[in-house]
Amino acid sequence: MSLSPITLIAPGTTSDRVAGSAQSDRVQQVAQLTKALYPADRQEKFLELQAEVETLFSQLQALQRVRV
Repeated sequence: MSLSPITLIAPGTTSDRVAGSAQSDRVQQVAQLTKALYPADRQEKFLELQAEVETLFSQLQALQRVRV
């Protein structure tokens, strides 16, 4: 009986991927719903605001990691 090598994964790596995938799915769903509900100019503004929120959230997460 041979043992397979153990692979070490950094803490948070798997959950980060899962969270990123779930967020990506959510963003796609929101984009589809937005297209159906709003005129083009409002869609554009919504997507700009959504991108800004995601950027700010990423910056906040980075700051929290630095402080921990």
